[in-house]
Amino acid sequence: MKSIKSHQALFILSNTLTIVPYLFFLSISKEQTLAAILSFVLYYTFKMTGVFFLQTIQRFSITALLTISLLIGTIGSLFGLLSGVWENALLPAAALFGLSAAWLPPADFMYRQASKKTEVSLTNDWRFALVYLLLLLGAMQLPHPWKTIGLFAGYLLLFISAAYQSNTISYRPQGVWRMVKQLTGKQLFLYVLFFALLFVLRTGRLLQSDALFEWAIFGFGFLFAGAMITLSYRRKSWDIPLYLNVFTFLHGVAGNFVFLFGSVYVGARFGQSALTSHVYLPYAIGLFSSMAAGAILERKLSRYVIKTYILGLVICILLFCFDGILPFALVGISFFNAGINRWLGQQYQAATFATIEHRSIAKYATQSKGSLTHQFLLMLLLFGMTQLERLPEGIIFQLSNNTKLVQQQTILALLTPVKWISAVSIILLFICGFFYLNKELHQSRG
Repeated sequence: MKSIKSHQALFILSNTLTIVPYLFFLSISKEQTLAAILSFVLYYTFKMTGVFFLQTIQRFSITALLTISLLIGTIGSLFGLLSGVWENALLPAAALFGLSAAWLPPADFMYRQASKKTEVSLTNDWRFALVYLLLLLGAMQLPHPWKTIGLFAGYLLLFISAAYQSNTISYRPQGVWRMVKQLTGKQLFLYVLFFALLFVLRTGRLLQSDALFEWAIFGFGFLFAGAMITLSYRRKSWDIPLYLNVFTFLHGVAGNFVFLFGSVYVGARFGQSALTSHVYLPYAIGLFSSMAAGAILERKLSRYVIKTYILGLVICILLFCFDGILPFALVGISFFNAGINRWLGQQYQAATFATIEHRSIAKYATQSKGSLTHQFLLMLLLFGMTQLERLPEGIIFQLSNNTKLVQQQTILALLTPVKWISAVSIILLFICGFFYLNKELHQSRG
């Protein structure tokens, strides 16, 4: 008979760490103080690239990774509480929260898979997670400094609870140190390069620096070209099936499209005040609806479920292009993309290549590559459109700001073709991936 262990705190952390702190640091970055801007840049850069750092480690322990993820999150929460009276404490808080947001989801994935092989059954409740998420979002509506104190106190409680529930509170730090000592040079260089490019891009945009923005765009252009040139050579050494790589990458692309471009477009089209009702709330509804109904859908549709998710996602991305139903489209994108993520998790869990640790890191790293690639290509597309329309580059820096009516119309004229190009491109990629997946599934059954 299996013993039952609570997984509630880890479940909430894994599903909110990449969303709620992002909204918090984004909201304070609009204050335009250097500490506020850099805190958002640090959080976002570490969150997006932190998983690549894990690829520089040859062997590591699941417990060690989970321990260090919870530890740095706890320390980050303490710095966050301190920032209520000392603003510069936001910088280490943001960096540590970003790393925890990058490492905790794959660590939790490994922890859940390892528990299935033992006599331990993990329990969680998505309804409790939804209530806690609403409390965290409610804390963000408070005036300063109570907003900061409420948010970081809520996360401090979660990190401590997760450490007790997973028994990592008693784990010896020597295992963490042994893990960190195994860094490999090539992967570490690529991590630093990715980190630097994203840091320069986000800093350039928030500080409205043309030079920094251009350096980041052109740097990524060279990196992307090099990756494409070496792709066919590197494919021969991949352990992961191509269809898994493709859909994990596309899952990251779709996630970045809905959250990053969705926020930018809605802010320009409906105003910054509409972000909660038109982006964040639909995103949360879609995510938690998928958690609640996903298992039922998968049970009824069985082997057709991934095709249903892909078809639903493609339709909803197309519907996103029509302003009147945009919030409903975002609910659908969030729902179906979360379903694809759950299906991917099942595929990585059932796979036999490599260890569960390396499978988990591969999943989250490929997902982040998709998100980063979409982000840089989106910025490259915006940069190209400004050159084509002979607009000043500074217009890109105004995308997330409240602007005058004339400038808002100019921004919308820029974003509308970008919206269609992005949506159609992603749809075509998913359709191509769908046909390739269909071929692979037929071959495996044959």
